[in-house]
Amino acid sequence: MSTIKNWFWEIQECRQGPHYYFNATFALSDAECLVALVRQHSLSGFVHCQFVGNLINAPCGRCNYQGAYDLYIDQYNYSENFISRLESGKYTITCLHSQWNIIGVCGNELAIEYGSGGITDTHNETGTSLIVAIAQSPEVTLIDWQVNSGGEGYQPVGFEIGKSATELLAYLQIKEPFC
Repeated sequence: MSTIKNWFWEIQECRQGPHYYFNATFALSDAECLVALVRQHSLSGFVHCQFVGNLINAPCGRCNYQGAYDLYIDQYNYSENFISRLESGKYTITCLHSQWNIIGVCGNELAIEYGSGGITDTHNETGTSLIVAIAQSPEVTLIDWQVNSGGEGYQPVGFEIGKSATELLAYLQIKEPFC
């Protein structure tokens, strides 16, 4: 059995960034099941919050629409100020620190965003564990996924894209980066 690498392994080995992005789209009919699967997963170091509205910079990049969002914010950046800004009509995610970890479920999309490489190994491992659990679940159908880096004025760099859970799990076992 091979070892699973963190989902952002190639970004690190190629010295890209500063932010790491994982996005996955599931069958449209799997939206409710996806929310339930993520809620059931142990997301150590994260605080769960729900938001209904038009979230301008949701971690699910294609989800800037009126809708319901399940957000999991790292405990270092989560605060009442964070929530009050969302509830007061300032529909943007603003983190207090230069590093952050956010997991979002927006409809049938799952997204993970690690600002400046994320905070701790525990947070980083939690994201990878979630991805593997969801990819292995027979309850949802993964349509496509991608791993990217960029942000803060840096050009986006695409690392890998795929069309199935099998391709995603294989990517997490690759030994050498393609950079």
